[in-house]
Amino acid sequence: MKRSWIGIVMTLALACGAPSRPANVPEGAFWAGKRSNGVFVLMGERDGLGWQVKLYDRKGNLKAQGPYVLRGMAKAKIVPEEVISFDGEALHLADGTLLVPRR
Repeated sequence: MKRSWIGIVMTLALACGAPSRPANVPEGAFWAGKRSNGVFVLMGERDGLGWQVKLYDRKGNLKAQGPYVLRGMAKAKIVPEEVISFDGEALHLADGTLLVPRR
């Protein structure tokens, strides 16, 4: 089931113009945003009030990592379809919620 879920996400990402995943980006990472300025997002384990997150650019370079927390509505889980863009600091979710670095 997990394998088919990853396949569906990758198919949707490719249809939206996502670049191919570089070899050094973990398989579980998904693309969020436009092809020109998006990021690969690896959602890690829940960490207190947030999640451990790693963000990679289209070339596979690690852009950011660490604990991220929600600013907006509470969620128990973040699913790939919800993450629509990255602004250089925060991940924007479809419902208007932001996933921001914990300070």
